[in-house]
Amino acid sequence: TQSTWGFLFGFAMKSTNPYSSITESVLKEKSNEAWLFRLLEITDYDKGFPELLLQLTDGVGSKEAFETRFHEMKKYEELLQTIVCESRTTGRIIATIQFFVEPKYIKSAGSVLHFEDVIVDEKVRHKGLGTELVQIVKKISELRGCYQMIADCRTELLPFYYKAGKLVPKETQIVLCTKELPTPYPPAKPQV
Repeated sequence: TQSTWGFLFGFAMKSTNPYSSITESVLKEKSNEAWLFRLLEITDYDKGFPELLLQLTDGVGSKEAFETRFHEMKKYEELLQTIVCESRTTGRIIATIQFFVEPKYIKSAGSVLHFEDVIVDEKVRHKGLGTELVQIVKKISELRGCYQMIADCRTELLPFYYKAGKLVPKETQIVLCTKELPTPYPPAKPQV
């Protein structure tokens, strides 16, 4: 059986990632004495990554579930990457952002970079770390030649994304949830 990501992207990834040098150079450039930006590593489970995820939504669960997902996603690192920020003083993961690059047929067979799950530990918020993560992904998007960068976010976060990277609302997105969730709108009336 094909994995979720293999199904999504429809092909097996090469064993080498020609884009890793782009990401690595941007992360190295943005790192400083306080913050180390890098790709997620399997040892980050023990450095507070699961606790950080809980500040946004449900967490990853067990270490075994994390490691299984880590290895599955690693196969598609050319298109899908999770960036973390490690505090140089504590060695803990204090921020993260995840993105994937979608190859398209339109726009001269261009690509779109999608990002979400921007999380900054509540203990270090309002220090520019979230903005720095968005700027990192924006730079990677430019260097990879993406014609567009898309973020999914809650309406109340729109001012942050505008300030962080001049991202503006473009269109409405609709989502089909595969799990039972509370209905935000009254039931639709049947059409006659």
